[in-house]
Amino acid sequence: MRQIAPVNCIRIAVCDSRHLARAGLIGVLAREPDISVVAEVWDAADVAQTLRAEQPDVVVVSHDPLVMDGIAVAEALRSCPELASSGAGVLMLCDSLEHDELLSALRGGVRGVLPVNGDPYTLAAAIREIAAGAMLLKSPTAVGLINRLVSRSPGVTVVPGSHLSRLTHRERDVLSLVANGHSNCEIAQKLTLSEATVKSHLYHLCQKLGLRDRAQAVILAYETGLVRACPAA
Repeated sequence: MRQIAPVNCIRIAVCDSRHLARAGLIGVLAREPDISVVAEVWDAADVAQTLRAEQPDVVVVSHDPLVMDGIAVAEALRSCPELASSGAGVLMLCDSLEHDELLSALRGGVRGVLPVNGDPYTLAAAIREIAAGAMLLKSPTAVGLINRLVSRSPGVTVVPGSHLSRLTHRERDVLSLVANGHSNCEIAQKLTLSEATVKSHLYHLCQKLGLRDRAQAVILAYETGLVRACPAA
């Protein structure tokens, strides 16, 4: 399926191996005036080619590790230079994830996690946040993810807090706000900076700490205690 998205609409790709479920997602999103579904994928083998052709802003994936792996979709985005540079974000829909899967989701570049049976309003709001550059860390599902992340379970590598001493005061401010799920625009408003300056701070702090991207920056912020997880609602 291919549609021409209206100007200023958020371009969406829907990935779901189940035909009825995929049609339902597309139908729900079709009601949103600022969201346009430009691609649908039902075969994991077609993900990279379809996303490269359609260049979506957000990829909504119904996660099924056996058929349509949301983490693998995020990694496919990162492995393709054209897609990685576009800044497209992955929103993963799933009922439950094991600890290692949750951690892999963040490290793989997934920017949001929502329950499969969530309501349409929450889904649309999440898409808008991710399209704006934020990570979806405010829902109970995401809070649970962070709480598990910082539980120091076996297999989780903890980055020493002393690493943060390499950052300037402003870079620490930016990292803290990124970890709390704010977009570059929101960070710019809070710190009275331009978006370009925020992007520059984020780039430099990632370089200093050896981080690949925004998702790894979030992991480090929680692992070092710069930002604390909040109780789930």
